[in-house]
Amino acid sequence: MSDSARVHIEELRLSGYRAFENARLQFDDLTVLVGRNGAGKSTLLDALEFVRDALTDSLANALERRGGIQALLHHGAREAKVLSVAIHLRLSGGYLHEVEGRTRLPIVSDASRDGTLVTYGFSIAPKRGGLGFVVTREVARSEHQHFVRGLGNAKQHRSPAVSLPGGPGFRLSNDALGLPFVADVDVLWRAVLEALRTSVRAYSLSPAAIRAEPPVGGASVLSRNGSNAGDVLHHLERSKADVAWLNKHLAAIVPGLVRVRAETAAGRRLIRFHQRYNKSKTAGVVFDVGDMSDGTLRCLALLLALRQKPTPALVCLEEIEDSVHPAALGVLLDAIDASTSHCQVLLTSHSPEALSHPAVTPERVRVVEWREGSSALFRLSLGAEEMSRPPRSVGKLLRTNALFTARDSERVEGDFFAAP
Repeated sequence: MSDSARVHIEELRLSGYRAFENARLQFDDLTVLVGRNGAGKSTLLDALEFVRDALTDSLANALERRGGIQALLHHGAREAKVLSVAIHLRLSGGYLHEVEGRTRLPIVSDASRDGTLVTYGFSIAPKRGGLGFVVTREVARSEHQHFVRGLGNAKQHRSPAVSLPGGPGFRLSNDALGLPFVADVDVLWRAVLEALRTSVRAYSLSPAAIRAEPPVGGASVLSRNGSNAGDVLHHLERSKADVAWLNKHLAAIVPGLVRVRAETAAGRRLIRFHQRYNKSKTAGVVFDVGDMSDGTLRCLALLLALRQKPTPALVCLEEIEDSVHPAALGVLLDAIDASTSHCQVLLTSHSPEALSHPAVTPERVRVVEWREGSSALFRLSLGAEEMSRPPRSVGKLLRTNALFTARDSERVEGDFFAAP
């Protein structure tokens, strides 16, 4: 079973989160965010990571890394008093069976064996006086089960009583999330917790971090800045098909490249690029990362992000065009388009060359704009959709400042935590 069939990210919802007063981002197999600098593209990626961090470490630490709740609360014309975030994801029956077999927790509902659409999210607000925060609502809801927790009166800041492993007398702290606790007694919520912890990976790659060649590690998942690219490459070398795929795309980017390999020396993981000498068919010259350009190292890390094991359900890549030659951009987008068969991909870009690739269809584009003190998400207008079809492109519209959006933004209407 492919990774994308196991977990599929359907939608992200935000309310009162940084520059977004109200927004919903629906994901395709490939989703492309377009917008000016500072419009809010990076905030959408951060929100996905915020949920992951809150469930992997703690909500308090996730907030502290971002400057506290006051730094995250939206400050616009209608200043938010509550911050809400929700993610909708689809879990396959195979994924639920996998978690069931590993945890020995029973699947409560027979219907969930065929897979299920799940909504998970929470709302938090600052405590009176601005010191600390309180979870005002937490929702985990599927087609067959639900877990809802909330404060009847948020002003009282009382610990809400929920059904948790500790029994009826257990009181969950009002600054902690309940999902990690209910995950210990129910396979569906364990599956949701694991999916939210592992299914989204966002990347802002740094060639300087890749050049550092850190000590040998055991991680097979690429770090956010790509610093452990050598370790990920080493794990990938166990698959001939993945190595062939990687070398094929890199050879189309780097003239004369034969292969790239992970090696070790003095306890450090090294990356070596083997290139042809003159017209020889074999590799005659070996270069290390210090000899390669920023663009080459970013291309390597981007390709590794798409093929790492286990592959995340959603791979988020910021500013794919950074330091990359326009000809190499086409190769990368070919690789991304081919990779959507086993993972979803979210790109941010403001490059006309990248947006002119055939994979960037108007249906896959979301425009982020700053309007009247808030960031908002838009689809393209019907006219822009028609104008961006071949032989024209989204990139050509961007170049001529004709990337017109729909009149209404993509917003959450009604219950914030309702199923899509």
